[in-house]
Amino acid sequence: ESVKTVLTSPENRILIKRMLIKCADISNPCRPREQCIEWAGRISEEYFAQTDEEKRQGLPVVMPVFDRNTCSIPKSQISFIDYFITDMFDAWDAFADLPNLMQHLDNNFKYWKGLDERKLRSLRPPPE
Repeated sequence: ESVKTVLTSPENRILIKRMLIKCADISNPCRPREQCIEWAGRISEEYFAQTDEEKRQGLPVVMPVFDRNTCSIPKSQISFIDYFITDMFDAWDAFADLPNLMQHLDNNFKYWKGLDERKLRSLRPPPE
């Protein structure tokens, strides 16, 4: 009922559409784990390449945390989730009730925390 009330206003509909687009854009931590890991690797590689190129050209490094020699991917994912994802998706979940998405988010956060607690900097633990 409250969703119907919110959707009656054209301004609210626009706001909801904008929020949906933003959530879709940054939703990687809300995917199933294997997809999340794959895309975290792709995104990190893109940022590493940017940092490499900035250094090569003697430009200021925009994202120094993404130096491929020192970066901890788990730490970067934890920070991303803490800073951008959690509050936004909590709000989206309160509006749209997305238990599967929120469970993936929780599972992925725990995965990255586990790697970080082991002082690992990579996407995956080493093979046993």
